[in-house]
Amino acid sequence: MHTALLIVALLLVAVTMGLSLAHALEFPGKLRLDEPTYRAVQTIYYPGFTIGGLVGEFGGMLMLIALLILLPKGTDRFWWTVAAFAAVARPTSDLRK
Repeated sequence: MHTALLIVALLLVAVTMGLSLAHALEFPGKLRLDEPTYRAVQTIYYPGFTIGGLVGEFGGMLMLIALLILLPKGTDRFWWTVAAFAAVARPTSDLRK
């Protein structure tokens, strides 16, 4: 049970981190666009990033919470899961400012 939950949590967090990396890697290319083109291109990304972000981030947090409930308290595995949850649940800055 723990192993299956761990694998699902890992995959969901990997989706979240992959989307974050994709967002960072596409940013320099977007800087070269003029404003009307930039606004047109932005709408292309919304569905994928929205669905992936919701499923990956919230699903990953839920799986990590489930793991925290099931894991024995005070073990190394428990504290690494706490650290993973803190990394996923951190507040992010808004780049549109």
